[in-house]
Amino acid sequence: MWTVIAGAITGLFGASYLGIKFWAPWVVYDLKYIWTVMISSVLPMLSDIKKRKLPIDRFQETVKRDPQKTMLIVEKSSFSYGEGNARANKIAHSALSLGLKRGDVVAIILANEPDFIWTILGLQKVGVQMAFINFNLRNESLVHVIKVAEPKMIFVSREKDIQNPVSDIKNELAGIPIYHFGEADDPDFKPLDGVIEESSDQDVSEEFRKEIKMIDNCCYVYTSGTTGLPKAAYIPYEKVVKASWALAALNISKDDIIYTSLPLYHSAASLLTVENVIRTGATVVLKKKFSASQFIRDCRDHRVTVVHYVGEILRYVAATPPSSSDSDHCIRCAFGNGLRRDVWKIMSDRFKIPHIYEFYAATEMPVGMVNISNKLGAVGRMSPLLKMTLPSEFVLYDQATEDVVRNKDGLCVLAPLDTPGLLLLKLNERRRMTFEGYKGKESERKKKLVHDVIVPGDCYINTGDAFTRDKDYFVYFADRLGDTFRWKGENVSTTEVANILVELDILTDACVYGVEIPDNEGKAGMAAVSLKHSLKTDDLSLTQEQIKAIAQISEKHLPSYARPRFIRVVKEFEYTSTFKQSKLRLKQEGYDLNKVDSPVYYLNCKENTYKEMTPEIEKQINSGVIKM
Repeated sequence: MWTVIAGAITGLFGASYLGIKFWAPWVVYDLKYIWTVMISSVLPMLSDIKKRKLPIDRFQETVKRDPQKTMLIVEKSSFSYGEGNARANKIAHSALSLGLKRGDVVAIILANEPDFIWTILGLQKVGVQMAFINFNLRNESLVHVIKVAEPKMIFVSREKDIQNPVSDIKNELAGIPIYHFGEADDPDFKPLDGVIEESSDQDVSEEFRKEIKMIDNCCYVYTSGTTGLPKAAYIPYEKVVKASWALAALNISKDDIIYTSLPLYHSAASLLTVENVIRTGATVVLKKKFSASQFIRDCRDHRVTVVHYVGEILRYVAATPPSSSDSDHCIRCAFGNGLRRDVWKIMSDRFKIPHIYEFYAATEMPVGMVNISNKLGAVGRMSPLLKMTLPSEFVLYDQATEDVVRNKDGLCVLAPLDTPGLLLLKLNERRRMTFEGYKGKESERKKKLVHDVIVPGDCYINTGDAFTRDKDYFVYFADRLGDTFRWKGENVSTTEVANILVELDILTDACVYGVEIPDNEGKAGMAAVSLKHSLKTDDLSLTQEQIKAIAQISEKHLPSYARPRFIRVVKEFEYTSTFKQSKLRLKQEGYDLNKVDSPVYYLNCKENTYKEMTPEIEKQINSGVIKM
């Protein structure tokens, strides 16, 4: 288990041999990273993997150690570890009485409710796989995510709003039995509460999970995207173990109270937050539905010490009216991903959250990064030294084709520090076993692999995400492939353009995407923006001053090809269930005045400003009379 540290120390001497100075700032950052992450997280995680100790085994240890400790708080209800274990045991025994066995799959369609926690713990006790279903899905999408997991049965929430969509598609589920918590109106649903009530609350035998291997699949988590049907990512037990130790670098302990409002079907909530809580004996405050206005009050009332976020959640919090009680809380740190720099500053300065741990991870990827240094905007770091413990490369890529750029020898071209580079992770034997890709889409796994990267014959995993690095090797998210477009022979980053626009005080948010113009190669940039005043009015037009401000900041900070050719105002954006902007409808509407329900402004390149588009102007753009 000490091989990782030994490798790092060897790396230091190797670095010295190569002429790298020990007192270089980035080496100091590396030493802190190695001590904090490797010692507290990686080494015990590797020990659990080697000993085949599952997170559910860690939970059992926590229960024995402190059964009266509060484990879960949901609204006005709280549950101790002893109570949680008893309820999980009832689920485990119920699963066995229903004929489930190790390796079977249950599709779970539950909200942020205690039943979700007891179900995932109970099914882990007997080695039953789970498919975490997004309860917001409807019709074809819901049918797809259920059937692709091939479940033996479905457990559905006691909430009628969740039951009804399942009832609508039950005839398309090939006879898969549907069990419900609570009451149900659909006579074809089978009651689960009676089965649970009659089941024992005593621990099940460890024999039920004795044969589980770390490479066996524990659950399916669906990748969320703005388009297309969700894909079911394999999550093997080894990855669950890794997730359960991921927050050790934050010094999470039994004294911490962690707040999350992210849906539990999201891996960051179910695997990252819950698994770390049950390992350490901490307490989790589970919010059923996120509320920006209640966020700080909830944290204050429950004496929350650690906050789990995704960027959009804290953006909403930052947009709430300032209050003298904004910093009246016990929060010592926040962890999550996707936090914009401007929001980061607000959370630090106005809300006085002392430390933010921004991380990078993807549901289907075997590894990730974390920024432990509170470095504004960074998602982690990757230096020449750290690459010895996590072999990876940042390579140049063609955003239009999403292919890596290769040199004359057919190998990948490494990206300079300040240039966006596609992150590739070297596929060793261990990662090869745990990176299974997606169920029902095995061909998608092959698409994620890149061969002949550094030397002929090697193989790397394509994360699909691009990053820049600074001189101290801090890593910053640049863009996700697919969130880019090509215009005037140049690649345009939607994230880059949006970040520039939101610097304007008049805007609350911006969503940038590419739209097609007839007889033009590539896609022209279009930005949908939300105005601060539009939150209180239905007026979706821009004033001359607002138009001037958008034109000026675009001209000042963006290359000519990256300046949005079209602007529209929206009252509010549509988001996926994991708070990512959904661009599908915006792209479909484009700048078509017959589809857009608000004014569209086009970039008048001759006058270097934006003007409101009329049907006649739209015709001239489409016919090429007006050049964009």
